[in-house]
Amino acid sequence: MQDFFEALASESKNEALPEAFNYFGKLIGSWSIDYIESSNSLTIKGEWHFSWVLEGMAIQDVIILPNYEYGTSLRIYNPNTHAWDVAYGYTGKIIRLEAKKQDDMIMLTFVNDEKRKWIFTSIEDNRFHWENITVKDNGEWYINAEIYAERII
Repeated sequence: MQDFFEALASESKNEALPEAFNYFGKLIGSWSIDYIESSNSLTIKGEWHFSWVLEGMAIQDVIILPNYEYGTSLRIYNPNTHAWDVAYGYTGKIIRLEAKKQDDMIMLTFVNDEKRKWIFTSIEDNRFHWENITVKDNGEWYINAEIYAERII
């Protein structure tokens, strides 16, 4: 099994991935998170871990929300579109998204529903904010859930 992990993991970003499109690089590491659902005020303390994989052309993460959801995303840079193709999976579900930079945000849009988005904002060395939103018909954003993250490592 160790051969699998060694084949998957990468120490750093691949030189072929342009720095201008290195949207997720600052997230590499481990984070303590507070996950908050808007509909029922559910709050869960968890962890989120990010690592370079696949020769440094992709980032994989694992989110751990105990007794609620364990999931993983594979974010692969696409040199043809200059965007990131993203697949998020957890028990019983896989979601496909496309990630692009918009101002100071990383905007991940669901491939089959452009009104559903995940947004990384306020990305700093030791914290970031994430939102799961639905864009209403009038253009306003409804926040379904959000995460406040603090770096562990």
